[in-house]
Order: sequence, then structure tokens, then C-alpha cells
Amino acid sequence: MRCAAAFALLATVMSVSVVLHAGAHRPLVKLPRAAALQKTDTWPPTPQATGGANLTAILTLDGPFRTFLGYLQQTNLVEVFQNQASLTDQGITIFVPVDKAFAAVKPSVLSGLSSLQLKNLMMCHSLAKHYELADFEGLSRIGPVTTFAGGLYTVNVTYDAGTVHVRSRWADAKIVGSVSVDAPMAIYELDRVLLPATLFRAQPPVAAIPDDDVPAPPQPPGDDDGAGAPATEPDHVAPRQYDSAGVADAPISACGAGDRFARRAATAALGAMALVAL
Repeated sequence: MRCAAAFALLATVMSVSVVLHAGAHRPLVKLPRAAALQKTDTWPPTPQATGGANLTAILTLDGPFRTFLGYLQQTNLVEVFQNQASLTDQGITIFVPVDKAFAAVKPSVLSGLSSLQLKNLMMCHSLAKHYELADFEGLSRIGPVTTFAGGLYTVNVTYDAGTVHVRSRWADAKIVGSVSVDAPMAIYELDRVLLPATLFRAQPPVAAIPDDDVPAPPQPPGDDDGAGAPATEPDHVAPRQYDSAGVADAPISACGAGDRFARRAATAALGAMALVAL
């Protein structure tokens, strides 16, 4: 009896071992698509997944911002700005100088910066929160505003009847346009490059920037210092007497009519004398 029970127990153990061994070599079963996608829901969302604005596309298509975009790409800040907008609750505000503002800065000013300094300069053109245009009125009352570059890089914001200025130590920039204001990324166009004192101990050389793209009219002749005679309108050219019906139909004075009659009579007399002589 004991032998039979032992043999039965041994057979049971062997059968279980065979089943486990066979299961270890079964081919993997592919998960259903819904189960495979479930894991991605726990990953950090990308800017595209959150529906955030595409910073590169905006700066490429919406204005003369290729220089600023080039510096962002050079310092690997495009993704940093994009993530601040899309992966935080604060959003971001970016001040973008136009290309001609960068062109006015002497090339050696920016080329002389280290990679870290150039990165801080670009981050100085942003705030780590989304601000609409009307919000700048409140910012103008709180004094220096810390930029995305940190506490050593601050700007002063002024608001006057809708006109907003963003000032650093060596630059007084004005917001001249709203490129994109939808949350979580606000982008505003600046007419100057912000130049903070943390990076520049002395005022960097910056050329004058015209207010618009219309070329300035030629200066009138005068002294070398530009203090010549003020520009005047072109000399007025008097219209010929019969250029218009208004002049032709104007009443003629008696004195003027007599003069013309005398000239015509003299001309006729001279012609008659010439015929007699022939």
C-alpha cells in the first residue's frame, strides 16, 4: 500500500514538472493594442501631445526672427522653452528681438560671449510664466522682474497707455507686436536686444535702429553736423496759364485784354509791311 502511494505521489510531481517546463518554452503572446498603449499614458507628455504651440514654426513663419531662433538652436534652448510652456502650470513669455535689432549690435559683442553667457542672454529674453499684454500693467508696479535666466538677470517693465517697455541695464526695448499670446506660450516682438549688466560691465556698441523699414529721406545741404536748413517741400511749380479749365475760364481783366489786342495789331501791321516790301 505504501509503495503504491509513493509511486502515485512521484507521478504527480513528474506531471507538474512537465507542465511547467512546457510552459516556459511557449511562444510569447502579443498584447492587444489597447494594453500596449496603456503604458504610454504614464510617460511625461510631449509638447505635441499637450497641444502646445510649436516655437520653431512660429519664429520661422511669423516674422523676422531667424537670428533669435538661430541662437536658441545653438544654445539648445528650443526644447527648454517648449517644455516650460507645455510641461508646467506656469507657461512662458518670450521677448523676441527682430533680426535688425541683432544686426545693430556690433558682432564682437555677442561673439565674445561664452556658450553659457550666450545661453543666459537668450534666457534673459523670457519669463517663466505666461503673461498677456494687459498683465504687464501689474508687472510695472512690482519693480525688477526676474527672468528665466535667474535672479542675476532682471528686467524692468513699464506700461503706459498700452505701450510696454522692457528695460535691461544697457537697452530700452519696446514691445512692437504680439506674435502669439495664447496660453501657455506668449511671444512678443521687441525692437531692441536686451543687454544685462551681469554680462556687460560697460555699454556695448549698438548702432541706431530705424523705427521702420522705410529709408530715411536724403538730408538737405548744410553743415557737417546735420544742422543745415530744415527740410522744405519742393519748390512749387506754377501751372501754365491754360493747363486747366479753371484757369482758362477765369475772367480776364480789361487791362490784360487791351495788352493782348495791341500785341496782335502790331503783329498784323508788321506782316502787312512785309507783304508790301515784297
